[in-house]
Formats: sequence, C-alpha cells, structure tokens
Amino acid sequence: MAKKQKSKFNSKNVKINEEELSITKIGEMDTINQSSTFVLILFGLILIFIFFLPTITNLIKGEDNEKVNYTESEPTPSENEEQENKDNNEPTMYTITPSLSIPLEENIQLDAFSLNGNTLSYQINNTSPNRFDFDEENYYLELYSEDDTLLARILLDTNVARTTSTMETIVLNGTTATNAKKILFVKKEESDYPNVELQKNAIEEDILVCSSTIETITYKFKEDKLFEIQDNVNVNSTNTNYISLLNEWKTKSETLNAMNGVNSLLVDAGTSFAVNTSVDLQTAKVSKEDSKYYYEKDTLAKVVNFEMEARGFSCN
Repeated sequence: MAKKQKSKFNSKNVKINEEELSITKIGEMDTINQSSTFVLILFGLILIFIFFLPTITNLIKGEDNEKVNYTESEPTPSENEEQENKDNNEPTMYTITPSLSIPLEENIQLDAFSLNGNTLSYQINNTSPNRFDFDEENYYLELYSEDDTLLARILLDTNVARTTSTMETIVLNGTTATNAKKILFVKKEESDYPNVELQKNAIEEDILVCSSTIETITYKFKEDKLFEIQDNVNVNSTNTNYISLLNEWKTKSETLNAMNGVNSLLVDAGTSFAVNTSVDLQTAKVSKEDSKYYYEKDTLAKVVNFEMEARGFSCN
C-alpha cells in the first residue's frame, strides 16, 4: 500500500477573509431579574431580624439581670466578717461580753471578760508546755466604741507560765471605760508604726519626751536612732502606793547604778522621793528586764513613740 505524501505548508495557498469582524453573543443576563433577587434576599433578612429581635433583646436583658442578681446575692461584710478575717489573716473584732471566748493562739485562750467601772479584766489560759510571752509576740489590745472608733491601744507585756491560767487587769480612763464596746487583739510589726516628728532640745539634739503621772523619760536620737535615755521619777507621799513604789525604786536604782554606762541616784525627802537615771547606750547594755521603758541602742524613734504611748505614756 502506497504511503500518502505529506504536503508542505505554503503561505501562498492561505486565503484571507477580508470581511469586517462582527460581535457574537454567547448569552445575555437579565439585569432586572438580578436586581429583584437581591431585593428579595435583603427583605427576607430584615424580616428574620425583626422576627428574632424580641428574643435577642430578652437574651441581653437576661445576661444583665444575671449580673445584677449575682451582685445582690453576694454576702454582706457583716454576714461573712469572721470568715473574711480568717481568709485574709486579719484579726477579728469582738463585742465585749462575759461569755466572750477568744482563741488567740493555738494554745492560748482568752475568756471571762469583765468591764466593771474603769477596770477591764480577762483570763489568759495557756495550755502549752511552754511559757507564753506577750511582750515577745508584740501583741496589742485595742478597745473600740460601738461605731468602731479606736479609744485605746495597750501593749501587752504579760508572761504566762506553761499550762496555767492568769487574770489580766487593766485600768482604763473614764471616757474609754464608758464607751468601750468592742475589743481586738492584734500583732503589730515595725512597718505598722507611723513615723514621728522629734523635738529639739537646747543643744539641738533630737528628743522624744514621754510622760506619765510619776515619770518623765527623755529619749535622745541621732539620725532617728536612739543613743541616750534620761529617766526622772517623782512620787509624792500622798500617792496610795508610795511605800511600795519607794522600795521598788530603791532596788531598781541600785541595780541600774551598778551597770556600766548607767548613773542612777535616788533622793528620799521623807514626804516624797525622786530618782534620776542617765543611760548612755554607747556603753550601757540594758534590756527590758532592767526596765520595760528602756530600749536598746539604735532603736527607731517611731518604735519608742508607738510602744510608749501604748503603755499609757503621753509622748511628744
């Protein structure tokens, strides 16, 4: 069978159509129908929104009501006061009643409270095998009025022997005794003490003067740190405790005067006695056993001021 011969391409054999180009329609979209369809869809969405609008509104209101109800249903501070205090490790304020019992520490219980005239008394029960020193624990007793106004703050320095109970008695001034309705036992840190503005003496030393009915103590500071103490005691024979105070200060003055850096002199005039004591803390080593009103060298002024006022002194 003979093969067909392939013909070669010759541009001369191409015929060119010289007719003008014409537009050919493939299809046509109806714009009127397109517009109508869009309007129908939009209208339908509007109807759906209007139909569900009340439901959406109720849902939003429902969420708001739930929030309001949650706030309203929260317990008031008075209802949860004791629990909140425990959670925040804050002390609890109690109303003073004979039946009041306060668990102060794990083995320390306070009870038998009595406010009779100007005297507040209560019992301290120590069930621990160790002695409990309030002074070392830095406990304060605070008395408040019915509207929670602070009336008095008292630094506690009682030592309770192991497995024993002891009665504590505190004499209050008339205003405090009359208005005291609530009691609070609280530990204080040095950071809790407010700063104090010191006076200047005649030679421009910074001083803090603390006074009671029979004693005036002048504390001297350098750069807010204690370096010297001047203690002056004056007791008249009309004092109901004159004899016991005289004997107490005779012993104390002799003990202090024997210490290095301390000079103490007692003068007994018969109808009165006076004790003048100077403590140079640069050389003297004093402790609370020597006097609870004497502080170690470099004690901050704010500590002396806060604690001495809580011991019943007036400081300025």
